[in-house]
Formats: sequence, structure tokens, C-alpha cells
Amino acid sequence: MTAAHRGKLLLLAAAPPMLGAALGLAPTLAAAQEQQPHIEFDMTVFTGRNPFLTLDDRAMTTGGEISAQGGIGIGIDPKTALDLDGRLAYRRYDRRYGSFTTGRAVAELKYRDDERLSLSSRARFDRSLPLETLASTIDAAVDPISLQESYALEQNVRWRPDAHTTFAGEVAWNRRVPLGSVLLARTDATSFGASAERRISPYSWIGLGGVATFSDSADGSDSNSAIVVLKFGTRIGRYFSAQAEGGISKITRTESDGRRNNSPAQPTASVSFCYDPRRLRVCLSGRISPVVTSFGGIQREKTLNATFQLQTSERGTLSATGDYRAVPGPSFGTDTKVMRLGTAYEHRLDNRFRLHVGADYDRRTGLSSQTLGTWTVRVGVTFRIPSR
Repeated sequence: MTAAHRGKLLLLAAAPPMLGAALGLAPTLAAAQEQQPHIEFDMTVFTGRNPFLTLDDRAMTTGGEISAQGGIGIGIDPKTALDLDGRLAYRRYDRRYGSFTTGRAVAELKYRDDERLSLSSRARFDRSLPLETLASTIDAAVDPISLQESYALEQNVRWRPDAHTTFAGEVAWNRRVPLGSVLLARTDATSFGASAERRISPYSWIGLGGVATFSDSADGSDSNSAIVVLKFGTRIGRYFSAQAEGGISKITRTESDGRRNNSPAQPTASVSFCYDPRRLRVCLSGRISPVVTSFGGIQREKTLNATFQLQTSERGTLSATGDYRAVPGPSFGTDTKVMRLGTAYEHRLDNRFRLHVGADYDRRTGLSSQTLGTWTVRVGVTFRIPSR
């Protein structure tokens, strides 16, 4: 798994797809432009103890993965662009676990009429291992072995009536499909979100956001949530930025036997800090908010994230990450939780080849309240066509 791929997974951990725009996290659309197609081939070998964090495995396991990923940006007209991105990977272990095929496919159509109006339509498919989603969903703590497929459709709109005000809206649908799991259930979710932001100085802004999510599971249960937050962001000096959100959220759940559970409104909040001088970037963030899971539908989740990236030379980059997430577990006083600590170094050998090495420590506390940990070391090489 390349450092670039791991970086994308961390971005997925920041917020579920259906919450992004409503909480002000939707990306600003770039002007339509054509990007040259590229493809990257990666070969990685890894070794570790109990890689799937199971109760009955303590032996060392070695494996390898080969993957191909690529993308292309097509300028349809001066205002419209189509971005295509995909990845296909084959992973095999030397004992017990066998082989897995994973990948993703993403298509995004972007339209910008002028500086005021922009639209984005996005479709995504993912097939991933719990190890790959450990930092982005609590599902891996419940069932660490079953593959999971996910489908997502999103429609975003951003409107700027003047230079200081931005309105955003999003409609999103997502389906999670655990393959062969007896603990996780297929879960569908639809969300509607809106936000408004106002710049109050050259370096600060305030805003209001809300999102409503409706979820139903294949086990017959369904859950809904509503979130309303006030937001504030600022940049202090050249390198330091901060963002905070605070408000209330409410989760309503209907069990498969028809019992209805109306939980009281609870506080929801998030905060993030980033320090980003020229060759260094450090970010810390935390959040307490409802999210969609494949176990029990919508759950109130706590997350902590830390990222560190340092450009050590013109060709080398050192990075480190830390991720923690937890939801209330079935046992009193015990949360279901996962944690990942990772570090990686990537060195560009030339315009085509990159060498990457890294190590991870993963830990989960599942439904049995037993905590299991594992470590993994890896080394690989990536070849890009065309060269940078």
C-alpha cells in the first residue's frame, strides 16, 4: 500500500461522505481543466503478527500486494470537467488468510459557471479490507475479517452571492455491504445537508450548518439523526489555522421488533488545528458526532486524529499518523474502539520510481471487550507512467 493511498484513507476518516458539505467540508471546485492521464504500479511486501486482529491467531504472517491505480481529467468545455480515478489491488498472505482483491472507482463531474456558482456530481465504489478502513470506520472493530463494499452518490452545490458569503448544499446516498459477515448488516443511508458561511475579516469566518440522515439496515432496524452546528475558522499568522464547530445532535432508532428509542439531544462538536510552514505540516483534530455504521445503524462516535508530514529533502518525505475512534459498546462502561499509529518514508528515486517503507501499530476492542493489537512493517516500490 503506497503512502499516497494511505493519505487518501486518512482523508476519508475526517468525515463520512454524507456529512461533508453540511458541516462545511465540501471541497472548492477548481476551474474546469484537462489533466493528462497517468497510471501507477505498486509492489509491496509486508510482515506482522495477527494482521486481522483475531482472537485465535498469534503467529507471524507475511504477504504481498500488487496494485495499479490511475486517473484522468477530461475538460468537456471551459466550465465543465470530468475526473476519473481508479485502483485495483491483489493481496495474498502466506498462511491462513489466502488472497483478496480490492479496489475503487470514482467519477466526478464538476461544473463552475463563474466565481459564484459551482456544482459537483460524484459516484464512488469501494471494495476494501478492514485493515484499509481501520482509520475511517468502527466496523473493523466489530468484524475485522469480512470484506466490505460501499457505494456512494453525491450532489453538491456552492453559491457565492458576494465575495464574503457562501451557501452550500448536499444530497448524498451511501450503501455499505459487508460480505459474508454475521455481525455486520447491509446499511443504506440518505442525507440532506446545508450550510452558510460569512467571512468577517481577511482571516476569519463564521457559519451555520445542519444535516439530516436517514438510515436503514438489512436486519430490519432503522435510525435517523439530525445535527445543527455553529462554525468558526481563522488563520493566525502565515502558518497556523484553526476551525471549530459546536451544536446539538439527536439520534432516533427503531429496532427490528418495532421498539422505538428516542435518545435525548446531545452536544456535538469538532475542532482542528493545523501548522503548515513550507516543508512541514502538522494537524490535530477531534470530533464527537453521529455517523453511519454497519453495526446498529447511526452511532455517536468519538474520534481523534493527528498527522505529521515533513519534506526531508527534495526527494524525501517523512510522515506519521495517529487515529482513534470509539462508539458506545453493548457492555456497560466499555466502548467499541479502534486505534492506528503509523509512520512512513517515501523517497523519489527519479521521475518514475518511488521507494516507500513504513510501519503500523493497530489495536481494536470489539464486542467481547477484549483488546487485541498488531504491528506491521512494509516496503515497496511504485512506478509511474508517464514520469512526473
